[in-house]
Amino acid sequence: MIHVLCSKWGDKYGPEYVNRLKSMVKRHLPTDHKFYCQTEDTHGLDHDIEVLPFLTDLPESTPQEMFASSNWRNGLPRLWDRPKLNYFKPNGWGLKGTRIALDLDLIIHNDMTPILELFDKPLTGRSWWHNREYEKRPDWKHRRGAHNNGGFYMWEDKQLALIWFDALIHAERIYHLFTGGTDNFISQRHLDLFDFVPPTMYYSYNRGCEWPDDLAKHKIREDKIICVFNTDQYDATNFELHDAVKLNPRIKELWR
Repeated sequence: MIHVLCSKWGDKYGPEYVNRLKSMVKRHLPTDHKFYCQTEDTHGLDHDIEVLPFLTDLPESTPQEMFASSNWRNGLPRLWDRPKLNYFKPNGWGLKGTRIALDLDLIIHNDMTPILELFDKPLTGRSWWHNREYEKRPDWKHRRGAHNNGGFYMWEDKQLALIWFDALIHAERIYHLFTGGTDNFISQRHLDLFDFVPPTMYYSYNRGCEWPDDLAKHKIREDKIICVFNTDQYDATNFELHDAVKLNPRIKELWR
C-alpha cells in the first residue's frame, strides 16, 4: 500500500486541482494506494479523498499561523510552503509504510511504474533544466538556489525523519535562512538523503527538461511521466496549470 499525499490551503488552487490529481494518480499508479489531502477546506473535494488535518508540532506551521506571522518576504511568509514539512513526521497521521507526496500543479501522463522501480533510497524531482555551470557558482548557494524540485517525493516512513526533526528543533533559524520554499531548505541541508527521478521521466512545462540541449518551453513531452508547472513571478512567459489548459488542448486532455 502506498500513501499518496498532497496539500491545499488558501484559494490559489481550487478543489479541482486535488480531484484531478487524484484521478491522474488513479490512472497511472497501478500499485494499491490511498489518496490524501492535507487541508482545512473540504468544500468540493471528491468523497473518496481522505482528508488530513494540519499538524501543529512545528512552530507557525499551520496556514493560519503562517499567514498571521510578521516574518514575511516579497509578499509571502518565509518558507511559505512549510506545511509540506508535515509529510516527513515519522508515523504522521498514523500512516506507516511507503509515501508519495505530490504538488497540486503537475500532470501525470504516463504509467508511474518506472519511477517506482527506481525506488531504493528516497526519491525526489530534480531541476534538470537548471544551468549546471550556474549551480557551481558560490552565489548559487548564497541565493538559496535549489537543486531539487519538490513536486515529487517518495520514501518509506522514517527515512526522512531527519528533515522533520531538523525543522522542529531549528525552526526559528530555518525560517529566517530559507526565505523561499521548502525545496531550498531541503536542497541545502538534506539533499544527500535522496536519489533523483531522471530527466527521462520528469520535466517542467515552463522551464524545459534538461540543460543544455532540451530547454524548449511549453512543450508536452509525451514519453515522460511527470510534468511540473513551476512558475516565476518575474517571468511573464510562465503559465499556471489552469492557464495552460486554456491555451493547449493536449494539457486539457491530460489534466482530468
